[in-house]
Amino acid sequence: MGSPSNKQIGSAFERTLCQKLANLGYWVHFLAPDARGAQPFDIIAVKHGVAHAIDCKTCVAATFNISRLEENQILAFEHWLRCGNTTPIIAVLHEGRIYAIEYDRLKEQRSIKLNTETERAQSFWDDERSDT
Repeated sequence: MGSPSNKQIGSAFERTLCQKLANLGYWVHFLAPDARGAQPFDIIAVKHGVAHAIDCKTCVAATFNISRLEENQILAFEHWLRCGNTTPIIAVLHEGRIYAIEYDRLKEQRSIKLNTETERAQSFWDDERSDT
């Protein structure tokens, strides 16, 4: 049996992140793709009255580029922001670690280096931040 496909790896990451967020006390909803395979983002996670739009990406390179976002995702993120919601999060799985990149920051910088500084600065997944 061969290696898992990119789609299988991505789907497994989406399931893992949904479970992780649920374990942290979030109400979590996975947005299933439509018949074409499109969706605006992957997850809505809500805790303490604050909703988060989250898109999951896997990344082999040490830098995540905005070009990885599809046009429909960018349009959905922009609409989400116009509705007064929190900045969307791109959850990036890289070398077994999950990085939370704020969409506004990615839009401004165009690419983000994935390292421990990024992880500390964008620590959405920490128990400490999730309880605030």
